[in-house]
Amino acid sequence: MVSPKATHARTKREARNERRRDQTRAEILDTAREAVLRDGLAGFTLAAVADELGLTKPALYYYFDSKEALLFELLLREWFELATLVEAAVDATESGADAVEQLMRTVFDRYREHLELFMLFHKMGPGGDFQGVVGPTELERIHPLNALLYGGAEARLQADQKKGLFPRNRNPRLFVFTAHTAVIGLLNMKAIAASADDPLIHSDDDLIDDLCTTFRIAALQGGAE
Repeated sequence: MVSPKATHARTKREARNERRRDQTRAEILDTAREAVLRDGLAGFTLAAVADELGLTKPALYYYFDSKEALLFELLLREWFELATLVEAAVDATESGADAVEQLMRTVFDRYREHLELFMLFHKMGPGGDFQGVVGPTELERIHPLNALLYGGAEARLQADQKKGLFPRNRNPRLFVFTAHTAVIGLLNMKAIAASADDPLIHSDDDLIDDLCTTFRIAALQGGAE
């Protein structure tokens, strides 16, 4: 029979080991993010991450069993950080139009100079590297992030709708999602132009200003049927 003292010691040891594993995973993800920004997704390798951390590749595989698994965890963390930034920016607004604009600007500002991180999201698409990684369990982790990303702006549009300040025939969640999709399209165009070394003729500020103006006009058409 194991004594309570021994059980307590084992529990403390396991908790300490778990904290160390979490810390190491966080350090790996930090290093992976720096590597993506430095080398791009095309040049990203597990070997480079392991070398920078002073780990062997087998040791790295203890925490992430493939490059795709590591990049997916990096994507999830990036998704959470983006959603948290959007939530904070939206919390500082009162109207639905302002909330949607803050969502759009926050997303754009996050990636306008970090397109390689933005391209992580494209790996979720058809033929992307995450097809063998993402299953029902992973999707369950993603859905709350979308709620965090869209929920604040959706709630403000719903409140405006009740006051007759947002069109009654528009779906607030769909409106917010469409605004986000528009920013994704803009960032994608920037990525395409950058890969071709052919910069867009309009400035970043002009592009995001015009996009936000378009959605603000639509959001302020209060009472339209």
